[in-house]
Amino acid sequence: MRSKSSRIILLISMLILGVVIALLANRHLAQSRWESAPAELKPLLWPEPRALPDFSMREQSGKPFSAEDFKGQWSLLFFGYLQCPDVCPMTLQSMKTLRALMRESGQTGGIPRMVFVSVDPANDTPERMAGYLAFFDDSLIGLSGSADQLEALAGPLGIAYAENRDAGGMRSMDHSTSIIVIDAQGRAVAALPSPHQPAVMLRQFNSLRAYLGE
Repeated sequence: MRSKSSRIILLISMLILGVVIALLANRHLAQSRWESAPAELKPLLWPEPRALPDFSMREQSGKPFSAEDFKGQWSLLFFGYLQCPDVCPMTLQSMKTLRALMRESGQTGGIPRMVFVSVDPANDTPERMAGYLAFFDDSLIGLSGSADQLEALAGPLGIAYAENRDAGGMRSMDHSTSIIVIDAQGRAVAALPSPHQPAVMLRQFNSLRAYLGE
């Protein structure tokens, strides 16, 4: 009996050790990939890919959207809000222009999914999102949800946001302005910093995909 128990413990220990070794190997591979990246990609590429957290929000159509929906296609993910006076509309316009540039250059099959996530749950309803995003591009996906649903997605990605009121009581939302790059496996792999110039974004995105081999 004791011998059988010892074999079971040994087997479990070996399985755990194998998992640990695999995790360390994957981490080393990711770090090596970052260390060997071209100089122009290092400021964009994350040292390790981040699996998207479990979350549930709704598209502007009311359809549920979760981490699983990011798989199978590359995506560009931007966090903002509908009453944003400058950064958000300019970024959405840049994303629209990026799609146009990719179509013009014959990259129709490689156009990433464009996703806009509201950081203002109290005001940005799916209905408002629908009307606003249609002005830029019908293909844009707008996600909104409760404060907890937003934090479930934004927090693990390091996205910062906060309500702000100036001396006159004017309300606004401070938020991160980078565009998160999601690969076809549903992992966050890079961030494109602002200002977002479509021609530069096209070069950065194509370089990232080519380097990551996907």
